[in-house]
Amino acid sequence: MLVRDSEKSRLAYDDIRTQSNSQNIKMFYVDLSSPDSIKSAAEEIKDEYSKIDVLINNAGVLKRNLELGYEGYEITTVVNYFAPFLLTSLLRPLLEKSTHGRIINLSSELYKKGEAKLSKFASDKKFDGNKAYADSKLLIILFTKELAQKVKDKNITVNAIHPGVVGTDVFREYPKWLNRLLNMFISKPEDGAKPIVHLATSSDVSNVTGEYFSKSQRSKTIDIANDEKIARQIWQETESILDIRNQQSRV
Repeated sequence: MLVRDSEKSRLAYDDIRTQSNSQNIKMFYVDLSSPDSIKSAAEEIKDEYSKIDVLINNAGVLKRNLELGYEGYEITTVVNYFAPFLLTSLLRPLLEKSTHGRIINLSSELYKKGEAKLSKFASDKKFDGNKAYADSKLLIILFTKELAQKVKDKNITVNAIHPGVVGTDVFREYPKWLNRLLNMFISKPEDGAKPIVHLATSSDVSNVTGEYFSKSQRSKTIDIANDEKIARQIWQETESILDIRNQQSRV
């Protein structure tokens, strides 16, 4: 478990150990808005484990108001896209040691409203949190498809998934009345987890890679999400922004 240093995280950790009746669960603290924190977490994981079989990039934020993060990029891009890109890059050596590694990236149907770009937020524009979220989810799908090509000879599959609209804390910055209304129509977290667990464990999808799933069904993506040239360009820009090659050499 990679979690924020919070009481909520510790309660979840204790609850998972109790319900699973397993002590074989490890919690690592990480601030996904900080590449330095992600690097430290990756070092801890490498010290603790010799391989990784499944990596699920699940965390995300949806902001109402503009907040700038790493190198002046908007925080939604930093947490929802830069963080899984960097963490996955740093942990790839452990995934390559698995006999059949799986990487699962959480996306959203809102990706269809996103733009494939990595530009800093223009100060003369009005911030739209929903748009920023959609952009980040399109970037995740492009990342998924490009990574699937790069590791296809490494016994690793890479897929993206929209688990449905799930009642998590992602809407916590929105008014309480809206959260109450949304909770009447959205899935419970345990239901949202089922298609993710299926993708992580089922033999039915053991050889499926570079795909997008809507819940447990494979789903076609729109044209821009299938553009290999854009995916490669975004990948190269991201590596440059995050200084990926140097990060990998130091971890």
